[in-house]
Amino acid sequence: MVPLRAAELRAETLRAYGEYIGAVHRSFEEDVRTGRALFEVADSTPVMRDGHVLVQAARGSGIVAIPGGLIHHWRGMMFIPGATLEEAISVSQDYANYKHVYEPVLNAVVLEHDGDTFRVRMRVHKRSGPVSAVLDLWSVVRYDKTGSVVYSVSDSERITEVTNASKPNEHRLPPGQDSGYLWRASTFSRLAEREAGVLVEIENIGLSRRFPPLLGWIIEPIAQRVGRSGVEDSLVEYRAAVIAHAAQGPATINK
Repeated sequence: MVPLRAAELRAETLRAYGEYIGAVHRSFEEDVRTGRALFEVADSTPVMRDGHVLVQAARGSGIVAIPGGLIHHWRGMMFIPGATLEEAISVSQDYANYKHVYEPVLNAVVLEHDGDTFRVRMRVHKRSGPVSAVLDLWSVVRYDKTGSVVYSVSDSERITEVTNASKPNEHRLPPGQDSGYLWRASTFSRLAEREAGVLVEIENIGLSRRFPPLLGWIIEPIAQRVGRSGVEDSLVEYRAAVIAHAAQGPATINK
């Protein structure tokens, strides 16, 4: 793996990201209010009929430059045949089992649960080609149901990079003073029950450092592929877990 020199999250980067994610939040709230789909496609038949996972960059190439950082913004859609909304929600909210569902998740725990709001801590091992990092993420996840549609928003409260993870000298670096692999993260989701199953739409947004000048030409195309495949893989893993849960119960989705 290629080590990255330390990077610092600057105030101007946070401001620019705050403006960007604020606009996404407002757009999402409007989608919830009007019932508009998150993912506009000309023809969703392959997704509904053939089980395709559709992924696209939400802005440009999926990577948006801001002062002192990069925003990674991707959307995805898939269909889970034969599933119910309740089964899909059950898997979504079974955070302790995420390590058996999603390959990057090492562990997850619910710190607080109040009605439709969860506060969760997860440890993940993220990789982008020659670069990797172990991260601890504290996030707040809020759910809202309107008829046969459930919306959820996950916003990170804090992200810390972990050095020497799972070793006696494990150490969390100060937030925003690390390699800059991931400084902020949000996920917007929509689960819509259909007659034959559940349609799933997600929108992933992350904030990272700028690519180092001497490594940018290597990392940027990899980051684009990782952004796309990260959404696709998580959707495929989620679908498999929901189908297993629906068929045999939640205990059977443990690997």
